[in-house]
Amino acid sequence: MSNPYLDETGQYRPLEMSDAALASPAYAAARRSWAATNAGDRDAWIAGWSPEGTIEDPVGPSMFDAEGIGHTGTERLLEFWEKAVATPDHIEFRFDRGIAVGDELLCIGTMRTHMGDTIMEIDIAVDYRVDADGRLISLRAFWEQDVAMASGLRPLTDADRAAIAGAAKKGE
Repeated sequence: MSNPYLDETGQYRPLEMSDAALASPAYAAARRSWAATNAGDRDAWIAGWSPEGTIEDPVGPSMFDAEGIGHTGTERLLEFWEKAVATPDHIEFRFDRGIAVGDELLCIGTMRTHMGDTIMEIDIAVDYRVDADGRLISLRAFWEQDVAMASGLRPLTDADRAAIAGAAKKGE
């Protein structure tokens, strides 16, 4: 079973994108972020960020950011990594559409977070913005935390395991 969200290198990509979006610096930065996330490579992930970068994932108050102001600057971005990125075994970026305008990319779809033998799936829209050097300056993820928590974790199925079989993952 092949996963349509993976390219030939095992990296995630939106299903539908224009040629302009594929060539955008924001898409290149998002891909580097996705790859570093699933490789568990904190140094590569933080290298893709501007030192003044801000991540809001999700936008507003959350279990990752009680004040709802986002994580700004390298130290706070690394705190976010430890809280949200390093914990899951694998994160699937299942974006159906990617839209790029200028220095921004909006990805719309679902994100599936694998933890042990369980998985959580959420509907999500993520806005990536880059600086003049092509580094992420802003990531704003829109998802409903209460809906995600209410849906809870479900057991992984064989189909779930097969879907990520070709994906680049932590420890590989």
